[in-house]
Amino acid sequence: MWRDPTELPLGQYSQSAILLLMHIGLTVSFSLASLVAIDSLPAGEKPVPVPRIDAYDSWKMAKTDGENPLTPATTIQAPEGFAVELIHAAAPEDGSWVGMTFDDKGCLYLGIEERGILRLTLEKDRASRSWRMINRELIDDNLEECRGLLWAHDALYVNANNSKGFFRLKDTTGDNKFDEKRILLATSGGVGHGRNHLRLGPDGSIYLVHGNNPWLNKSDESHYSPYKNWDEDQLIPNPWDDSWNKLPAPAGYVLKTDKDGSFFERICGGLRNPLDLDFNKDGEMFVYDADSEWDAGLAWYKPTRVLHIVSGGEYGWRRGTGKWPNYYTDSLPAACDIGLGSPTGVGFGYQSNFPKKWRDAFFIADWSYGRLLTVHLRPDGATYTGNEETFLSGRPLNLTDFVFHDGDLWFITGGRRTQSALYRVSWEGGAEKPDTLNYQGWDDGSLRELRHQLEIFHKEVGNEGRRLALANLDHSDRFIRFAARVALENQALFEWESEVLKLKTPEGLLALARVGTPASQGNLVSAVCDIIKEGQVDDTTLLTLLRTLQVSFIRQGEPKEDTLIIVNETLNRLYPALSSKANHELCELLVYLETPHIIDRTLTLLEDSDDTRDWSQYLVYLRYIEKGWNTERRRRYLKALQRFEQFPGGRWYVRAAQDLRREAIAALSDAERSTLAELLKPATPESGPPPVTVDPANYIEDWQMKDFTGELGPNLAKRDQEAGRNAFHQAACAVCHRITSDISTINAILGPDLSGIGSRFDSRALLESIIHPSLIIGEKYRNPAGPNVSTMPSGLINGLEKEQVLDLIAYLAGQTIE
Repeated sequence: MWRDPTELPLGQYSQSAILLLMHIGLTVSFSLASLVAIDSLPAGEKPVPVPRIDAYDSWKMAKTDGENPLTPATTIQAPEGFAVELIHAAAPEDGSWVGMTFDDKGCLYLGIEERGILRLTLEKDRASRSWRMINRELIDDNLEECRGLLWAHDALYVNANNSKGFFRLKDTTGDNKFDEKRILLATSGGVGHGRNHLRLGPDGSIYLVHGNNPWLNKSDESHYSPYKNWDEDQLIPNPWDDSWNKLPAPAGYVLKTDKDGSFFERICGGLRNPLDLDFNKDGEMFVYDADSEWDAGLAWYKPTRVLHIVSGGEYGWRRGTGKWPNYYTDSLPAACDIGLGSPTGVGFGYQSNFPKKWRDAFFIADWSYGRLLTVHLRPDGATYTGNEETFLSGRPLNLTDFVFHDGDLWFITGGRRTQSALYRVSWEGGAEKPDTLNYQGWDDGSLRELRHQLEIFHKEVGNEGRRLALANLDHSDRFIRFAARVALENQALFEWESEVLKLKTPEGLLALARVGTPASQGNLVSAVCDIIKEGQVDDTTLLTLLRTLQVSFIRQGEPKEDTLIIVNETLNRLYPALSSKANHELCELLVYLETPHIIDRTLTLLEDSDDTRDWSQYLVYLRYIEKGWNTERRRRYLKALQRFEQFPGGRWYVRAAQDLRREAIAALSDAERSTLAELLKPATPESGPPPVTVDPANYIEDWQMKDFTGELGPNLAKRDQEAGRNAFHQAACAVCHRITSDISTINAILGPDLSGIGSRFDSRALLESIIHPSLIIGEKYRNPAGPNVSTMPSGLINGLEKEQVLDLIAYLAGQTIE
């Protein structure tokens, strides 16, 4: 079975943004052909073509004013052995569905995007195992945008986003009607990234996940919340952020409550907009958080990511340019970076009758790309890491939520007033093969248990908590160190301040920077500088120490003169460091401290890098320096800015370039404006190399799809990869397209990066995209004035023998994400 491809809207992304996306495991693809689903069709039925459309916008095909907004089940691609069935399509009066849950009688509740909740009664034919709807009723007609639905404790719980509240509906008379409606929590704030899904935890508690719009009132938050002491923690606030984004910390968060809503504990913060959460078999919580695609190519871009949510967890989402890099020690990294997407529902497959590989997987829905992914998580110390693969895909597949029920996966489509429908995915592949992998012994759970012991003291205080925290501040596991620091911060400061200054443990010093008083700063900074001066500091330790200094200056104020001298001398000697991460933080600190003579060093770092993340970082912080400039340094800055401008990134990338140029010109004297006149206008993209053409002398055949009928199957995998690589170069693909495994293509950036392309495209789609490159053209490669013809010429493979063409396709299909 072929795997359904996706295509990125590359028009928004710069060269290094593409490299960034590639780095985080995102596949960049080229043009799509019209694909046909042929699996599981009834005898005599013609396959339904999948329309051609950029994958990111495929949801638009489901608009109810379109020709065919309903996605036929036969066009939804699934792994071999799985069947997809359309159970019920929404009528116009049913609205668009954004949430779902089953009650203990098997009735299905559907949250309507505009207003109301539907209840469907379903009936199963035991012989055929097929389902049908036998009754539909509107059980509520005033709760608005019911994203979160949960049946628990003999009640229906509802997170109604536009009603700005968390509600409980109960049937107190036994007549199957909800006669009691009670609001358990009202929240203020916006609704876009709002009040999302609900989940019953293994402890019987109810968990709510909210995006970065709703505000939890202080009077509603329990003082036992493990997530505390949060702030923006941005050393040099960027004035851009007031106009770019006005959503302050702590951004998105997860809440825990009981069946009556008698308390609300904030478990974590620093999220953007995860729509859902679930727990694995170890009782650990996971979410799939959103990105801001407008940031692509900038130093502060964060991809969509699967996060392991722990007590007191901080995940670093902040407004505008203030987003924390994942190496900040006071935050936690992702279990798996996904890339571009629009996260909706999530869930583990434990309640399914799927084969073990899928039953143990974490399923995550991507609304915009029309796919359901599985993330295969494995224990990694006190946390987990994983890799993803596609489980379902369709055009469109505007998947908003899913649940496991009666051994099957049930999902709904909808959102943005698109066509909704209810589908069921079942395993029809028979008995699964024995699992030969030995999962036991991979992990004994001891580190997670240690983390849990520390997490007790995120709420409780006592000598045991202080002792346990101090003993684990230098643990080799990042999640243990984090849990220990949060536990320490929850204990009385006077009981541990002198101890961390004596031990000089970096994580302990960070705790002191976060909750210590201004009086603590002198000793704290001296301790940090002593560790650095001792030498032999690895990158992880150095980054923790640099972050500690930043947080101290943010929370405890500007250092006094004697402290300033010590820290300036210490950091100045380090800059530039060996790692780009350390250089980013050193640059910010030295600019903040007004350290002299750093302009030339920073400009050199800027000029020597080919990564727009470095460019944006140094361009932004250099502009804060007021003294030390001369005409030559201004020239170097403006030339670097021109290079930055030549690569159109996301919306904020373009906005950043505009703001940087305006501010740079405003800082020039009249004489400098005259001398540097040729650099004052925004740069235009560089022209590319001469067009690639096919030499008539090498012409062999005008290859068409029909010439390869029956030859694009599984046997391609057996072909010679080196021969395919040679064909890749012979057909001039390497002029424009980069593949990371081929170092000779490192500078091929004019076309989409093809690293990992085999994870998104089947062999037929790959070949058709080469033969007919203008069928679908990514936004970046379209001529806005027309005609809509690809810059990639057709016929590039016409100078190859047929066997070479097959080797080429096998080579491309073999470029997969590990």
